[in-house]
Formats: sequence, structure tokens, C-alpha cells
Amino acid sequence: MGLGSRIGRYFSVVSVLPALFMVAWTTALVTSDAWQRRPDLALMARRLGGLNLSGAAWLILVTIIVALFLHPLQLGMTRLLEGYWGSSRAARTLLRRRITHHRKRIARLEDREFALEDQLRGALDDMLTVISGTRPGDLEPDALSSAREAMFESDFAHRLSGLKAALATIPHALARYPRPDRMMPTRLGNVLRSAEDAAGKRYELDAITTAPHIALVAPDGHLGYLDDARQQLDTSARLCVVALLVTLETVVFLLPDGWWLLLALAPYSLAYIAYRASIAAAGQYMGIVSTVLDLNRFKFYEALHVPLPQNPREERANNRELMKLLKGAEKVRLHYKHPAAGTGATPPTPPGTP
Repeated sequence: MGLGSRIGRYFSVVSVLPALFMVAWTTALVTSDAWQRRPDLALMARRLGGLNLSGAAWLILVTIIVALFLHPLQLGMTRLLEGYWGSSRAARTLLRRRITHHRKRIARLEDREFALEDQLRGALDDMLTVISGTRPGDLEPDALSSAREAMFESDFAHRLSGLKAALATIPHALARYPRPDRMMPTRLGNVLRSAEDAAGKRYELDAITTAPHIALVAPDGHLGYLDDARQQLDTSARLCVVALLVTLETVVFLLPDGWWLLLALAPYSLAYIAYRASIAAAGQYMGIVSTVLDLNRFKFYEALHVPLPQNPREERANNRELMKLLKGAEKVRLHYKHPAAGTGATPPTPPGTP
């Protein structure tokens, strides 16, 4: 059944969880009379404790209605978190500031990587000189590299393990960013855009252009795996937006109530955690998109009656022309191959096609 029990084709029980959080939190605020005075927890407990079966049914019904209302807004919520904020003057200013922040962060990461590498090399070279009496300048580059590796694997380098681990995290962080001209204002947007640019690049395939075609020829098992990953991303993004709305609601309710306003930190913390979870889910989702493309690209070629390539060079050359065609170019150097014309075989049919 995939991630969560399905209600219809795209709606799942997991989709109800953000709505349930919003309804439960709002109910707590209302039943405590937070909208007109300081929250009364005893009053809230009495009111909720006296909730009968009919009242519980109404809460469940409201939760489902809110979930159904939020469901069509899923794409908009995800794109909002990605950083598609429009083209107004205010949006341009905010986009510029956020993208500049990420560009500066990349520069800091690169500087830190250089500094840590230099520190690690220096420590290993000092250790090599002290232990073996060999100076780094006396060795050829390959021999020096091997000696450093050997020194790091020895018991003398235990104190450098944290430095090595810290250095290893930087390439992973940098890989989450696209080219400077493709930079987005949010981490989620940068992770998705970086993965979009990388998926299919080794075959000269545009992942965004080919994804709908691949989805029609990929087997159900691949699509089910892909849908589960997409559900995780959607749920995290939706929970983040809902938690931010609940934070705003809490601030409005408790603004004049002094220390009670700190209660807004709870949904805000949940929004932060959900956002970080959406970043991780986005990386996993785009990794699966890339894998599905890897495994089904030949079915994609067959469905379009494009000759199967004999080697990677031919595949990349064919795909450059194919991408031009799918993007609307008129002058394309591409030949078709129709199996049914010469062999009597029937062209491949996408799953589920009548």
C-alpha cells in the first residue's frame, strides 16, 4: 500500500497528520479561552474531559475537512518553501538577500575546507617527521600521499579523527548547492535544484523534461518506491507550513499574555524540525528519481521509437538531439526506429494503456 493507507489515488492517512495537529492545537487554545484572556488550563481540561462521542466525531470531521482543503495546496506550499516567491520588488529584495546569504555560505565552506585540509596535512607531516624522521620535502608527491595515509591509519593519529570527520562533511554540504546562476533562496530549493541538474546529466537527459515520460513506462514497483519518497517530502513540507501557521495563530492569541507567548516556540520548533526533515526527504526523493531514470531510460527510448545507443558516447549524442525535440526545437537531427515495420513486433506500450 506504500506509505500510509490510501484514500483515493493521491490522498493518504499520513496527509491528515498536519491537519490533526492544527485542529488539536486550535482546539486547545479555544477551550482554554486564550482568545479573550490568559489560558486557563483547568478550564481546558474540564471542557476536553467532557467531550462526548458526538464532539469527538465533529473534531475528526473538521480534521478531515482541513486535510482535504490543504491537499490541493501541497504544490504551492512546497514551492513556497523552495523559494518561488514571485517577481515583485519586495520579492526581488528578499530573493537577493537570501541568495547572497547562500553564496557567502558556500565561500565560507570552501575557505573552511581549505583551512582544515591545510591543518590536517600539517599535522600529519609533523607526525611523519617526528616518528619516522622523514621530512615531507624528501618524498615524491605519490609517496608523500601514501605516507600521510599510513600515518593517519596509525594509533598516533587518534587526535586527528575529529578533524578528518569534520572535513568530510564539507563536500556533502557543497554538493547540495547548484551552480551560482541556478541558486535558490532556501536550502530546500537548492537541494532540489542541485539534484534536478545532476539527475540524468551523465546521459545528457533533462530530468524535469523526461520525468513524465519515464513515469509512464517505469514498472509499478519503481513508481511505488518513488511515490513513497514523494509522500515523505510532501508530508514534511506540509507539516512545516502548518506549524508556521499555528505559530502565527499562537502569537495572535497570546500576544498580550506575557510569558504565555513562549508557548509559540513549540510549533515553531516543530516547523524547524519538519523543514530540516523536508530537506533530507528532498535529497532522498531526487536520488530515487535519478535511479528510476537510470533503470528505465531504455524503455523511454523504445517508447519514443528512438534507436537504442550502442555506447555512452552515442547515447549522449542522441539525447542532446532528443532533448531539443522535446523542448520544441524544429531543427533536430534524429532518426526513428519502428520495430513493428520490419519485424512484425509491436511497439512497447506503457503500463495501464488500453
